[in-house]
Amino acid sequence: MIAIWRSIARRRLPLGHHAAMPLLPWIFVLMAYVAGLGGVGLLATRDGLRAADASIAGRMTLTVAADASDARLQTVLALLRQTAGVAAVQVLTPAETAALLQPWLGPAAPLDLLPVPRVIDVRINRGATVDLTTLRQHLASVEPEAKLDDHQAPLDGPRRAVRRIDRVLVAVIIAALLLVVPAALFATRTALMVDRSTVELLHLLGAGDGDIAGHFAFRALAPALLGGAIGGIAVLLTVAALGDIGGMLDLPATGVASGLADWRIWAIAIGVALAAAAIAIASAQAMVLRRLAGMP
Repeated sequence: MIAIWRSIARRRLPLGHHAAMPLLPWIFVLMAYVAGLGGVGLLATRDGLRAADASIAGRMTLTVAADASDARLQTVLALLRQTAGVAAVQVLTPAETAALLQPWLGPAAPLDLLPVPRVIDVRINRGATVDLTTLRQHLASVEPEAKLDDHQAPLDGPRRAVRRIDRVLVAVIIAALLLVVPAALFATRTALMVDRSTVELLHLLGAGDGDIAGHFAFRALAPALLGGAIGGIAVLLTVAALGDIGGMLDLPATGVASGLADWRIWAIAIGVALAAAAIAIASAQAMVLRRLAGMP
């Protein structure tokens, strides 16, 4: 891009403007807007899954039958505390267990009359790995009805869904940015057709191919930057109107993209504008150089 600016500054070629150029920014606006929204969606889905993983990382839940004897319960607790990687073990009180069951059973459920299992919260040291197979075998030998849940299985489905959504969003972003290429090529080809006689004359008089191609690339830069900037601003306005991205997607965990307060949203908006400009410049310059190579 710096070379193009130097080329234009060094030689002002007598080439005019054509009617297609004023329409280019609006094409780039749509492409930058679609790519920007795709980037925001990609950011939100990845942040949501990462936050959900973080919320259950280092936690396991063990349920023991309600009629288990106190001796068995204490044996289970001792076994857990002796397991490598386990940081802390806590038996939930009946009130805490009731609070966990209320969303499913409702506040009016007679939990004191139901055989509610004892719930044990198990915390794992950060970075530690627990041999779940061996631990489950040891627990079964003490309390056959004990059930250990590492909370990973329920997230397998959402992980696969997020991966599929991510692939679609990445495809949308790439497609939107690649559509800049035919738009820039069409405008440049139209400009070449309008100025064909002038370009051929300049070429015969010894004007450098780089200077001529740089001129057309410079003419594609302005509408691409303008359209990309407007598209980026539209992305920011959309995010501002929708508010918190995590709340919009009903993500259960914190730490997701949170509106304009997230610097990454701004990076996406600026990035799509610069990407559109870079692609337009490269496309226009490559096309003009190819056409000039075929001239005598």
